[in-house]
Amino acid sequence: MISKAKGYDHLFQNLIPNSIDGIKIFGVEDQYVKPQDYDSINNLENRIWAELYQNLEFLLDQYASSEYLLGLRALPIPNNMFPDFSAISPLLENSTGWTLLSVAGFLDEELFFEINKKRQFPVTEIIRKSPRFDEKYSGTDIKNNKGYTPEPDIFHDIQAHVPFLMNKDYAKFMWEIGILGDEIIKDHRNLGPELVTHNLKRLQNFAWWTYEYGLLKNNGASDNYRRAHNDIQYEIYGAGIISSFDEVTNVVECAKGKSDRSIFLPYDIEEIVLTCFDYSNIQDRYYVIESMEGLYCSFRENKEIFLFEG
Repeated sequence: MISKAKGYDHLFQNLIPNSIDGIKIFGVEDQYVKPQDYDSINNLENRIWAELYQNLEFLLDQYASSEYLLGLRALPIPNNMFPDFSAISPLLENSTGWTLLSVAGFLDEELFFEINKKRQFPVTEIIRKSPRFDEKYSGTDIKNNKGYTPEPDIFHDIQAHVPFLMNKDYAKFMWEIGILGDEIIKDHRNLGPELVTHNLKRLQNFAWWTYEYGLLKNNGASDNYRRAHNDIQYEIYGAGIISSFDEVTNVVECAKGKSDRSIFLPYDIEEIVLTCFDYSNIQDRYYVIESMEGLYCSFRENKEIFLFEG
């Protein structure tokens, strides 16, 4: 586990205390690999999956980005039962070189980036609101409802993240983030633990406000892939939004002026890396990129921002 040093936290804004309290985190010393036992999935778990998926299906068809829609159509991700990792992983590997790694839960930074560097994407085999999820967090007060849970579950990992990994440009971007994260942790520049921790927080902030909770400017082109016209200014590409009915409806209601709960801000990498986030609530802001290509270029051209030397 990386040090939780706070020596440079004064540089951050929107500091959120204890935002992941209670979540079980696995590291390299833990038994983190947990193969999917597909034959053990029961009817209750399949019903939870079906309800989550079908509740979002038409909303996402209208508001998710084309990268998501095309990836989803290319994969055997059913809308009425648990997905089978062994059916998805070979198609992913054939398309972009990535594979799925079934894991026991939330991974720490060191382990997550090491896995990503190998073009492996960690996916959990447990779903929110199930008895297995309740058992895992027995006696712990974390949010666990159908609209949102702070720990990534199979629905978030497979339904929200994996379709994007069918896109070669996106998959390369994610691999490059893994490479950079691993470089920060291994501290090739000998910056020391305080700066390593600080720079990891910068990278985590970037990931959160982009591929987890990012929005894309809607230029109308993705309507070719939809059943219904996208009637807001934005497309959703953040997986944390895509897997949460509450978050999707919040985006739509705020975009239509029906709610002022959250604001929309232009993408600014310098602001994003210094803006902290909260795992446990609907987001109070969303950053909007002009294009996916612009996001990739911004990351590649500004890697030094994640290697702050004090």
